[in-house]
Amino acid sequence: MAEITEFSAIDELESKKIALKNCIAQNSSGDSCSKCQRVFGCDRIKEFVILQFDIATARLKDCQKANNLSSCMDCDRIFECDIRENYVKSTYEKMNEGRGGQFDF
Repeated sequence: MAEITEFSAIDELESKKIALKNCIAQNSSGDSCSKCQRVFGCDRIKEFVILQFDIATARLKDCQKANNLSSCMDCDRIFECDIRENYVKSTYEKMNEGRGGQFDF
């Protein structure tokens, strides 16, 4: 996994976020991809959540490395850490491919 300092994908994420918002505005009856009829076959949301997850993972690993930790479980701030919370949300989004809670097992 790349370290966040090496990660040029942050600009790409912002670009994908804008494209996704435009797509939602054109194709959805709400404010999220989960209300779109094409959500199950949409590559745009899948690419976005994978990139978002990769960035969140890199940030988490950078934090662990900076604090000389091998796991968040050893950190005093585990329950109030924004980096970890973002990682957990990104993991959830990746698992449901941006569908707002619908999973394929």
